Amino acid sequence: MILKNAIIYVNGSLQDGALLIIDGKIISIINDKIENAMESILSKNKDGIVTDCEKRIILPGIIDIHSHLRDLGQSEKETFSSGTLAAAFSGITTVFNMPNTVPPAINAKQVKKWMKEAENKIKINVGFIAGVPNEINLEEIISIIQLGVFGFKIYPLDSLNGIDWTNYLNVQKLLNISSNMQIPIFIHPDWPISPEGKNEIFNNGKLNNLPILEVHNMMYPVSLEAKYVNFILDNYYKIITDLDLSAANYPIIHFCHISCIDSFSLIQKALDMKPNLKITFESTPHHILLDNTLQLSNPNYGKVLPPLRDKEHSLFLFKELKRGRINLIGTDHAPHTQKEKAQKYINAPSGFPGFETYPLTILDKVFRNELSLNVFVNVASENPAEIFNLRNKGFIKEGYDADLIVVEKIPESPINSEVFKTKAKFTPFEDYKTMVHIWKVFLSGLEINNDNTEFHGKILKQSH
Repeated sequence: MILKNAIIYVNGSLQDGALLIIDGKIISIINDKIENAMESILSKNKDGIVTDCEKRIILPGIIDIHSHLRDLGQSEKETFSSGTLAAAFSGITTVFNMPNTVPPAINAKQVKKWMKEAENKIKINVGFIAGVPNEINLEEIISIIQLGVFGFKIYPLDSLNGIDWTNYLNVQKLLNISSNMQIPIFIHPDWPISPEGKNEIFNNGKLNNLPILEVHNMMYPVSLEAKYVNFILDNYYKIITDLDLSAANYPIIHFCHISCIDSFSLIQKALDMKPNLKITFESTPHHILLDNTLQLSNPNYGKVLPPLRDKEHSLFLFKELKRGRINLIGTDHAPHTQKEKAQKYINAPSGFPGFETYPLTILDKVFRNELSLNVFVNVASENPAEIFNLRNKGFIKEGYDADLIVVEKIPESPINSEVFKTKAKFTPFEDYKTMVHIWKVFLSGLEINNDNTEFHGKILKQSH
């Protein structure tokens, strides 16, 4: 297949050209203005397909390192097929899937069942993040690692396995395993508050007629997110010092959905002091672009953990994104049913779909000249591929997988959740207008953003 008459993102800049794709790989990138260049690839084009991109932009497929594809006991919220279809239509060609499944993916048997369920039901490539086995059982952890997971996830607010992740001995035991096995630990940073404490905050908020998203933010405050980040960093340093670890054997930790100035500053200070620490973090599109003053048709559509913060935090995160100091974005795609979200605030679950708004909001900032294209491609594709060792992905290079997104700038139009492919047809971006049109999306050279595409996605496995 040839994609011709395109503007291609190559080596950090846009260039006119064409791509020759054979057997799912990018074989040639040519400047189609050069005489005889097109003839040279036409003669090699095995399937004879030539698509005129009409000067649209070709970017690497997006890699989303944080999603919840549900299925198994939660198929009313999302299935592997509906979730990956939503991703495919969004230009997302690879996702990491989180383990808060029903039952939770905390042992090798359940992880294997989880992966098996995904077979022949995924439109894009999916990597899996497991939960930590009961009692941090090393034998079980090794069995899970051998299945090819990309890491383990911990939730201190709602542990999947009954392990207290505010106990430093448990955290140090897990960090020690990460050091020995060189396996990443994905961390939801938040220090738990007692149910009584939460109720008191909620009742005070109601008494003072505060908007529900502001109350939600007060129940899960920035101070407790930062407290947990600091707790992890302290234990990280202690493991390195106590075990006298060389840099090659540092534990690998990844902080999920950093949402505030305080947490960002703690992590950045650690990395500024010692750049070879194996610490990464992501922010989400919603924490970068939205805040808790948001007016929604249903406030629960904006209920998420961590909460949407005060405006100063989103403004700060967007500024740091522009500066290139946020290296990764994860959507935290977390679909729920409309019925669940229609409940009273206290009963409605946290989370909302994120795949279909990610490029329509963040890439939109590029089209409005508020963010550089380089930053977008770095955070969306190149950095996740390099950091998580996704070979032959994340870049438009000869020999790399033809995971591609073809986009164009259009007159602004509203985001319409009614046409989402996810089962969760609502969004906190309901009033957002975008100038992004996703024209075509390719996975290994196969067009996947149409309803008739077969399930060509693969389960990605990390070799440890």
